[in-house]
Parts: sequence; C-alpha cells; structure tokens
Amino acid sequence: MYPTIALPGDIGTGRHGLHPSPVIAVSPDVFLDGKPVARQGDPLAPHVKPNNPPHPRSISGGVGSVLCTLRRSGKPIAVTGTVIGCGGVVIGSGSGQAG
Repeated sequence: MYPTIALPGDIGTGRHGLHPSPVIAVSPDVFLDGKPVARQGDPLAPHVKPNNPPHPRSISGGVGSVLCTLRRSGKPIAVTGTVIGCGGVVIGSGSGQAG
C-alpha cells in the first residue's frame, strides 16, 4: 500500500518540544479531490515553542516518481512520511496514494 498524498492543512509532526504545524501553501495547478497537492519546497506554518522564536519550515522531499509537471514546476509531490527540512514528517490525508 502506498502512502497518502499531502494536501493543504495536513500536519507536519513536531520535534524536540516544538508543536506540529500545517502545510500552508501548495501547488497552484495540480489537484486531488478538488484540493491542491503539497510538493517539495512548499512551506508549513512556523514551529512554535515557548521562550523560543518561531522558525520557518518546508517540505524537503517527495515522491520523485510522481511530479507536478504543469507549468513545468517538476516538483515531487509530498506524501505521508515525507521529510520536513527542520525535522519531522508530513502526515497526508488525501484519498490518493503515491509511491
């Protein structure tokens, strides 16, 4: 079984006491069930931890065999288990699967 595709609002797990945060920007032109898909490089809301400044995070990986190729972006799509640049992974909720 393949992992589920990540969509806007899906969660990136937290780490080291930092809270999970959602995917906040996605593909402008590739959709699943009427929702745009998340891709490599798309941002999540910043991590927040008491007494520490928030810091940005983005999706750093994806499924290289499934690319968002409209408008020639060629970015891999994000699925459950895709790594986030500062740590953690994406948890996808889409009905589609890719692997």
